Amino acid sequence: MRGLAEYAMTGRRQAVTVAILLGLIPLLGILSGAIVALVTMRKGVQEGFLVLLWALLPAGLQWVMGDSSPVLMLFAVLFLGALLRKTGSWPLLLVAVSVVGMMLQLSLLLQTDYINRLTELLDGMMAQGMTLQLPENGQMVQASAEDAVDLMLGFYGLYHSMLFVSAVIIGRYWQAMLYNPGGFRQEFQSLRIPPRLMLALLVLVIAGLAGIQPLADWVPLLCIVPLFNALAVIHAVVASRKLGSVVLILAYMVLLFMMPLIVAAGFIDSVVDFRRRLIREQDTR
Repeated sequence: MRGLAEYAMTGRRQAVTVAILLGLIPLLGILSGAIVALVTMRKGVQEGFLVLLWALLPAGLQWVMGDSSPVLMLFAVLFLGALLRKTGSWPLLLVAVSVVGMMLQLSLLLQTDYINRLTELLDGMMAQGMTLQLPENGQMVQASAEDAVDLMLGFYGLYHSMLFVSAVIIGRYWQAMLYNPGGFRQEFQSLRIPPRLMLALLVLVIAGLAGIQPLADWVPLLCIVPLFNALAVIHAVVASRKLGSVVLILAYMVLLFMMPLIVAAGFIDSVVDFRRRLIREQDTR
């Protein structure tokens, strides 16, 4: 990855070439967005936008084929990269990416053709024998195509938000690797959300869990900020205690099965400040 980032940063032509080639490979499309984010954060919005224009060629082709995510990602990472370049604030970036996700979730109200095509696709797949079961009243029941679409679209904004922030993280990691070794690690481990902001998010999450719309649809998006706050705590603790990468991998595996617990830890850290307590504990030894 270092060689790829180094080559992309040697000039505009090289960055454009890498962004286009990566964009042509669906599984590596996120790296095309990471290149745009890297160029934007290092060289500015204008240079990043020029790379984006060329990266739109493969992304636009995928949109024609029915996947608009690559195009959305390119514009989102340009905005987020510019925001991080100007402010250097990860809390602000996480709030921004959450708001973008909310806007995308609301955009589904205008995407009736997309929802109809998705429903027709799932109808066809179910007609060929595919089944989907969802929990209802404590039992698993077979779901209809409409139920499956509702479930998928419930995470539409969250999926895109995580895609956007992941591309920016990769770009930021590359930037630190090339120009400020160890800088990203320190930057991420020191990420901590201001208590007032976290309190406001907690109130919105509780209101969403109580069924108040549209907050009920936005609960996963409102949890992005505390989630990354908790991840920063985990990385800081692992690094401080020198626990090694194995423990970090195990922590991410736990994250997959205990997401609410991790999010709750992110909220609690805004009050308790686990990292400060850890430093104080080490100083007293």
